[in-house]
Amino acid sequence: MKLVIPLLFFCVFQVSANGFAQKVTIVKKNVSLREAFKSIEKQTGYLFFYDKDLIQKAGHVDLFIRDATLDQAMIACLDSKPLTYSIVSQTIVIQPKLETAPEGHLADADFVAPPPIEISGTVVDNEGKPLGGASVMIKGTNIGTTVSNNGAFSLQVSSEEAVLVFSFIGMKTREVRVGSQTYIKIVLEQDQAQTTDAVVVTALGITRSQRALGYSVGEVKSDELGKVPQENAVNALTGKVAGLKVGNPSGDINSDPQVIIRGAMSLSGNDAPLIVIDGLPTGNNAGVLSDLSTNDIESVSVLKGPSAAALYGSRAGNGVLLVTTKSGAGLGKRLGVSVNSSYTMSQPYHFIKLQDQFANGRQGAFDASQDGWYGPAMGTSVVQWNSDGVAVPLKAYPNNVRDFVQTGHSFINEIGIHGASEKSSFNLSMADTRATGTFPGLEIKKDAIGISFTHKIIRNLSVAANARYTASGSDNFRTRSLSLSNYPFEDVYSVPNYININDLKDYWKVENMDQNVWDPGFNNPWFTAYQNVDGFRKTNPYGNVKVDWDILPELSLMARIGTFSETYTTDAQRAVSDIRYPLGRYNYSTTTSQETNADFLLSYKKKIGRISGNISGGGNSLNQKGTGASLGGENLVLPGLFTAGNVDKGSLSYGSSFSNKRVYSLYGMASFDYDRMVYLELTGRNDWSSTLPPNNRSYFYPSASLSLIVSDMLNLPSSISLLKLRGGWAKVGKDTRPYQLVQVLTRSVWGDRTIYSLPVTMANMNLKPESVVSSEIGLDFSMFNNRLGLDATYYQVEDQGQIMAVQVPTETGFMFASENAGVVRNKGLELRLRAVPVKTSRLTWDMNFVFTKDRSKLIALPEGISNFRFWSRFNAYSETQVGGNIGDVWGNDVLRVKEGKYKDWPLVDNNGLLQLEPERKKIGNVISDFMLGIQTSVSFSRFSVSANFDWRQGGKYFSESMMRLAEGGKLESWYKGPGSSTFTGILSSKSFGGDKSQMADEIGNNPGKYNGLDGLVYVGGRTAELGGYPLASTGLNNGVFFPGVRYDAATDSYIENFGGPDTRYTPIDNIAGGSGYSSSQGVQTWMYDASFLKMRELALTYSLSPKIAGSIHAQRLSLSLFMRNLIIWTKAKNGIDPEAAGFLQNSRGSYSLGWERSNMDPWTAIMGLKLNVEF
Repeated sequence: MKLVIPLLFFCVFQVSANGFAQKVTIVKKNVSLREAFKSIEKQTGYLFFYDKDLIQKAGHVDLFIRDATLDQAMIACLDSKPLTYSIVSQTIVIQPKLETAPEGHLADADFVAPPPIEISGTVVDNEGKPLGGASVMIKGTNIGTTVSNNGAFSLQVSSEEAVLVFSFIGMKTREVRVGSQTYIKIVLEQDQAQTTDAVVVTALGITRSQRALGYSVGEVKSDELGKVPQENAVNALTGKVAGLKVGNPSGDINSDPQVIIRGAMSLSGNDAPLIVIDGLPTGNNAGVLSDLSTNDIESVSVLKGPSAAALYGSRAGNGVLLVTTKSGAGLGKRLGVSVNSSYTMSQPYHFIKLQDQFANGRQGAFDASQDGWYGPAMGTSVVQWNSDGVAVPLKAYPNNVRDFVQTGHSFINEIGIHGASEKSSFNLSMADTRATGTFPGLEIKKDAIGISFTHKIIRNLSVAANARYTASGSDNFRTRSLSLSNYPFEDVYSVPNYININDLKDYWKVENMDQNVWDPGFNNPWFTAYQNVDGFRKTNPYGNVKVDWDILPELSLMARIGTFSETYTTDAQRAVSDIRYPLGRYNYSTTTSQETNADFLLSYKKKIGRISGNISGGGNSLNQKGTGASLGGENLVLPGLFTAGNVDKGSLSYGSSFSNKRVYSLYGMASFDYDRMVYLELTGRNDWSSTLPPNNRSYFYPSASLSLIVSDMLNLPSSISLLKLRGGWAKVGKDTRPYQLVQVLTRSVWGDRTIYSLPVTMANMNLKPESVVSSEIGLDFSMFNNRLGLDATYYQVEDQGQIMAVQVPTETGFMFASENAGVVRNKGLELRLRAVPVKTSRLTWDMNFVFTKDRSKLIALPEGISNFRFWSRFNAYSETQVGGNIGDVWGNDVLRVKEGKYKDWPLVDNNGLLQLEPERKKIGNVISDFMLGIQTSVSFSRFSVSANFDWRQGGKYFSESMMRLAEGGKLESWYKGPGSSTFTGILSSKSFGGDKSQMADEIGNNPGKYNGLDGLVYVGGRTAELGGYPLASTGLNNGVFFPGVRYDAATDSYIENFGGPDTRYTPIDNIAGGSGYSSSQGVQTWMYDASFLKMRELALTYSLSPKIAGSIHAQRLSLSLFMRNLIIWTKAKNGIDPEAAGFLQNSRGSYSLGWERSNMDPWTAIMGLKLNVEF
């Protein structure tokens, strides 16, 4: 704040400074007005708006002006010319002088001219924003006026037959007959033909024309980002850019969205892109965007491949998210204020369906200590935890999960102050977020302040700076992970269905000493929510300063220095009587990181005839520093006091760490174009990284791209607005983490001794940089004045020499060694189709389709190694074979007959249980077959409605959540079709009137229905009423059998297990794997289709009339009703969100691809209101 106040004062002072202090020098005879205006543009930065024919007719002029003000220069240019000018929003509008009657002219004595008609009105765009600087002319005359900054105009016409012509840069011209109107509101529509030459922010913050790019760059503008308020800006990108995958496994406030550009390729899981904010690299943690308001973002450019991101160096191999925040530039010489305030309500609405017919226990007997629900039926009288030793009937409480969660609330308030003068501009933004989650106790607070400012010191020297400070924190913010101990809903689903969860709200039996719970083997979920808490504090101060010096008209220099810092502290508390830490636990950790970048870029541009060129050279110095410390222990001396000094000394553990890294770089870029039809771009960069050995730390990588504007080369039909062909090739080097070259010791504690030992991975002094080689081809096509357009890209990326841990013989003293070993190749297709089916003066409907399809294949591993394993769980494995695809899931499925009459039937053992294949087989891949994002919006008058859909088709995942719930008998169904109920199988003892021979015939004659190729199929039920078979071993009618065959070694034949006389039965408790979660029914049973469709966003906005807005002195006033995740459809229909099958596992951003765990949260619909006011 100490820095912000003087900066704000300085910016406001500059805004109020004289707007005509800019100096202009032109000494030239017989110069055309067009040339004179171009010279003024270069010297002042102002743009001109004029009619070409008008200034050509005005002729030439002799100019002898030195160090003149802008006003003086314009008077000299237009002296004795029938022209005048006005300045609006840094645009100089040239227009004809108003006609007046000649001096001394007398009107006819018999004729009295009618009085003039006063016409007033407003000129706005489709969104109701004022178009200050628009021109209003009376057709056929030189009489007109310029629209003011608030969109208002007034002028006099001679008669009702007059026609007014409204025009503005980038908008379609409109003509309106006056008639009987005295007030006219004009809405000007964007001239779509001009968007074929739109600009986009590219590497190093360089603004380029899209037609010049030989590679694909996605961009999301501020209006698309801010339609629906988001607690995390990353979520606003979902489904809007081809090739960009955003994964968000939770709808609660502790969601941690992750980003991958063009597919998962890294064997180490490091697929996260580089995040750059206002030219400042901030690392590859997308969490930095969680504290940045979408209303403060001007645009996000997605640099998808090495061709687009090569100039950012070794960290750009996974692409770049290039964030540009808003500034005050381009707003005219005025001060403006914008206010955004929103309220959001998060309502859980979709829950996994649990059964409510049977209580805890096994084999029909009640047992409160059992997590399985195979006990007696509801209504049975038993002694319960709170019945004072008296047997009372069991009663089901089917809404326990619904009663536990709560409605979440979020309040976001933001204010922006911006201004500009002829020399300066500034933007100040402040945001405050307060949110509570749907899980009880979950809360977070965020505050952010940012300021950016630009100032032209002299004619050819300007400075720009921005500074930002964000702070977020919570005393109760459970981070999501795959760990059981860190997933609070585990305790919620452990509450027996015969207990009312509301009876557990008083969670202390003895305060701070003993929790109130039905059995000592479980945690009270309310105790977990309010006593086992994780707190955090995070601060991010960052900013940079940039100087631009136009040394000569053709030669410029940019120099910039910036720093990004983060301090992150966590505070984890586990109260006394927790089942995992009975005497309590406390842990505190803090990490700090700082990154400083200094760079420069010298650019020379020249045009010779039809050829234009721009050659640039520059360098960068990167310095990263990090520190960390942690301490904690178990066994609290004083219960309820969570400090490091209150843990048992013998359990106290502590540690610290530090890291340093430096990278020096030099780079160059050359771009050429021929007559704006052929564009060629070449780049080269050399890095020197401290993380690589001296012989290998220098590495060079080039790129080249070509763009051909075919629509300008050939005489194509006029309906075609643009036809562009493009292609690019690039190579980017990638280094590694610090301290991978020399052996370091690992510290541990054994009793009261401190021990240092070698790590399990051997260092390698011969590591080389990884290389990412990319090529792509594409086309951009639009027609009907850009009302229909298609962008298509086909690409291939190969990550060569990936640095990975390779298993080595134990004789070396290590388990693994770091080597350049893996090669992964990714291929993909990206499409974007945009259309404007309806466009009238009052109604506009536009649509945008974004299609992505990609596959990553493992090409090579070190000699002797045939596969790479990402994870393993029970009998499921994420494992990629050489030649296979990243995301493949393997497992031990049910053992089946290989050939003959009983081919594909499961093999059943003598106990009636299924057997598993000794060898693993591929059973699916988690990567979607394709992703399709659909955005549509309709604007009518002052109303607009927009929606964003996200469809991901195909892929499979292993659901441990379903497996555990099914094994515990807690589900009504595990959603694998007929026979997946925990009550009754696909058939039962009552089928066919109890005729076993008919049942055996039915099963034997229909193998496709009963052999369970897609997963578990059984016959029987929990009780006699539910179709169970009598079992001598239990004395109950809870027998079931698995359709299959048993192998008889004595006769070398198969015996049918179809329900006939030789069928072997087993208790229903074993149908979903038995105790220990052995998954003896095969992995295929717990594999689910990952397809889903989500309505990510829906917004309805109403812009109030300028009259109403003006009553509070506002220029624009709008109110929005919005919703998020209103519709979720999954093909698996099991209540699990398949988006969580790609889930964050560690701080580097790797995913447990294909494994879903700890994802039993209810689905949440989010809705709210947003108010926007602009002054």
